[in-house]
Amino acid sequence: MEHYSCRAQQRPAPFASYQLPGNRSHGMQTHIRFGRLPYLCRLSSIQQKRRWIFGMPYRFECLDHVSGTDRAVFESQGFLIIERLLDVQIVDDLRERFPKLFAGKFDTGVYPDEWYWREGMSLPDVTRHMANAWKADLAVARLALSRDIGRIAALLSGWSGARLGQDTIWWKAPKTKPIAHHQDTSFMDFLDPQSTVTCWITLDDTHRDAGTLEYIPGSHKWPLTPLPENFHGQDDYRAQMAAAAKAAGIQPPAPVYIEVPAGSCVFHCGEVWHGSAANITNDRMRRAIGLHFVSADAKFSDRKGGYIYRRYQHTDDAALDESFFPIVWSKDREQTPWIENYCRSGVRSIMK
Repeated sequence: MEHYSCRAQQRPAPFASYQLPGNRSHGMQTHIRFGRLPYLCRLSSIQQKRRWIFGMPYRFECLDHVSGTDRAVFESQGFLIIERLLDVQIVDDLRERFPKLFAGKFDTGVYPDEWYWREGMSLPDVTRHMANAWKADLAVARLALSRDIGRIAALLSGWSGARLGQDTIWWKAPKTKPIAHHQDTSFMDFLDPQSTVTCWITLDDTHRDAGTLEYIPGSHKWPLTPLPENFHGQDDYRAQMAAAAKAAGIQPPAPVYIEVPAGSCVFHCGEVWHGSAANITNDRMRRAIGLHFVSADAKFSDRKGGYIYRRYQHTDDAALDESFFPIVWSKDREQTPWIENYCRSGVRSIMK
């Protein structure tokens, strides 16, 4: 019996809202949407599987059905939307971590690599941001080190395996400023190959007026630009994207706004232009986690750059140390062996 189907729906207005049958814990359905063409992917006779074993990396077996056809559309548009990947329990658990993280309450006692915004010190209208919170918080680690998410990043990019390059925590509170349009791969100049795939996961229902993520479809085919000069709070937050399009002799298409339920995700390639407007609402939060994967075969480059991540390079050695860049999935080798123990204990050790 065929348990899974993926069928094209009649084309609605771009990114219309869909009412899915079933509740959020039983018989849940999943949307996969590419650009403006939605596909409903559903488990027709078995419950969709999202295994959550306490203290273990999260499993998302529903991602087994992302196919080569999906990869082709990802390559065309530059991004792939999957609705309701995370269930309510995982979403709630991760939401609870945000205030603790930004208050400096870390499970492991280890600080994240970047920490942008401090209570009582930073301006209230700035988007709150962290990088590599997986080193500090075990709930974030169980998501960031998921083999299923890493496997899809590798599938979409054509890699034989995927490492976690970094995670990013985004907390756009009401009345906070924009994040400038950028290309993630610009930040990976310290690696060869200079390439990344991101899985952006929202923990809130997203809305255009609350500063949801937006993409310029097809812009991953434009030339790669250097690191952006501005990132946080730029008034004309699309200026760098517009300048890149002009330099390439391209009229940029209209942005696609990601308006999806909490727990949904977007996989996007590192070259696609994306950013977010200000959150102009009075009461809507926009909390999200970005997981940035690199090839399992990536090494440190000879180029300058990597103001944070060069600190993890060994002398005279271009290899990426799995202590800091763990392999989450590979078809050729084992997953980094300390991952499961770390998610249980906070200790990067292969000892049981």
